[in-house]
Amino acid sequence: MMWQRFRHGSLRGKLLAHELLSISLAMLTLLLVFNVIFTYTAHGQADAYNQQLLRQTQTNLDLTIERTDDILRYLIQDPVVQEYLQLESFYDARRLDLETAVRQRMQMYSQGNETINGIIVANAHDLYASNEIYRMSRTSLTRDAWYQQAAEAAGALQMISQPIGRNVTIGHGLSTNDIVMLARAITDEAGEQVLGVVAVDLKLSALETMFRPVKLGNAGFLYVVDETGSVVYAPANNTVYRLPHQYTPEVNGKLYRVGGTTYQLLGMPSEQTGWTVMAAFSYTELMEPTHQVRTITAMVLVVMLAVATLLVLQYSKLFTDPISQLRALMLEAENGNLDVAFTGEYVGEFAQLGRSFNRMIENMRHLLQMVYREQRSKREAELKTLQAQIKPHFLYNTLDTIRWMAVEAEQEQIVQLVGALTKLFRISLSRGRDTIALKEELAHVESYLYIQKVRYEDKLTYEIQCQEALQGCCVKKLILQPLVENAIYHGIKQKRGPGRIIVKVQRCSTDLLLQVEDDGIGMEAEQMQRLNDLLAAKTRPEEGGYGVFNVNDRIALSYGAEYGLRFAPNDPGGVLAEIRHPMLYDPTEKGGTYV
Repeated sequence: MMWQRFRHGSLRGKLLAHELLSISLAMLTLLLVFNVIFTYTAHGQADAYNQQLLRQTQTNLDLTIERTDDILRYLIQDPVVQEYLQLESFYDARRLDLETAVRQRMQMYSQGNETINGIIVANAHDLYASNEIYRMSRTSLTRDAWYQQAAEAAGALQMISQPIGRNVTIGHGLSTNDIVMLARAITDEAGEQVLGVVAVDLKLSALETMFRPVKLGNAGFLYVVDETGSVVYAPANNTVYRLPHQYTPEVNGKLYRVGGTTYQLLGMPSEQTGWTVMAAFSYTELMEPTHQVRTITAMVLVVMLAVATLLVLQYSKLFTDPISQLRALMLEAENGNLDVAFTGEYVGEFAQLGRSFNRMIENMRHLLQMVYREQRSKREAELKTLQAQIKPHFLYNTLDTIRWMAVEAEQEQIVQLVGALTKLFRISLSRGRDTIALKEELAHVESYLYIQKVRYEDKLTYEIQCQEALQGCCVKKLILQPLVENAIYHGIKQKRGPGRIIVKVQRCSTDLLLQVEDDGIGMEAEQMQRLNDLLAAKTRPEEGGYGVFNVNDRIALSYGAEYGLRFAPNDPGGVLAEIRHPMLYDPTEKGGTYV
């Protein structure tokens, strides 16, 4: 019952109910979609920012390791260090001088560099030199794990975090938990024999100085783990040891509950060092802006819904008035009155709809006028053709009399010339038909060419090419002769020396292509383009060109705008006139087969 009342109700009531329901659903949908989009965007932006933060931190860490590794490389390549590694005995007379020189090199690199705790060079014969690191017992340093690990790596950089159990001092009040040892083996030129190992103790306080400015909220922090899962650096808290130390891609974005706080992890491994910088974020802090925006959005949407309801109540009438006006105008147009127009000071969609309605009415009037003009032009063209057919009657009969008189006088050339002219006029008449067989059209143009050949003698030669199977097709009458006439008077006649005209008929799919080629003086490209534009627009020039435009108009008016005449440059010179004509066949015609 309610639905029936709604269906038969006023447009304003329907619009009011529809708009209120639509706005309500749209507001609720917008709230849900906005929450999803904002949450996704906020998380995406936070992830991107955190990724960039970790990448920058990892880059700074890599640069610190790289600078320390550069010191190892410089020492390895130093000639003094190379000479010291060649010593085999503690009692070698060069030992003390070389040790002093090596320490000077170490002092040069470590002086002013607060991240370096000490440097040591040990050779394969248990001799060592250092600026800050000293052997604790007489046990050979070649037995230490750090020495053997570097020697087995054959020159690759070794990074040993928390180097416990080594036979050297640390100094400066530090412990093994406060340093990272970087070591490289030194080999001979062949790379087969290890001559010794050079190592640097790097202070972890350098990492702390690097990580301290990085803020990850109130509860977030950074820590570093190596490939074995050992913690290289961590801030002073117990939370880090309850989080994963072995990095895998699955760790990224995973949530961990520690001490009443939920942490989300993000890792950034380094291809250069093998270490991974891990970031632990407080998930509660991360989601807090999302909850705040969700609450504010809900409040704003409620206010917007109330305002929208008032606007719909106030302006619903404004939406029905232009529709009613447009409906009345359409009813008048439907009854045949096209002198109507949508008026009124409207804006937006109704103004556009009104302009579209007015353009539609104007186009309808224009189309009716255009159809009227085309029909009138077609009738005029047919009338002109009929008049052209009637005029030659008297001349045709007179020429026939002259021909018989020439036969009696035995003037063969005059007989042939008058015969050609007679055939020309006979085909022009064609019993009043506007469409004739292609073979008749070709006979007509051949008679015309013969007459012109007699007139111009050796200056003009011609050729007609057409398959026998196409000669039974039907074409519009007298469409080739104007093109041949143009080719003679505007091309061949103006040319020095003899000229040639070729008339071709070809099949192109379901159409015929009738071509007239000449090797005359040709036509300027700009003039040819202007002529083709006029032909395509079915617009006649103010002066001249009546023959070709009449041919084009007759074909286009009969068969459509895709058919007609166009001009193109001929190769190697002259002009090519081409007519596209539908392939038609009159079963009453003989001579040829149409497929």
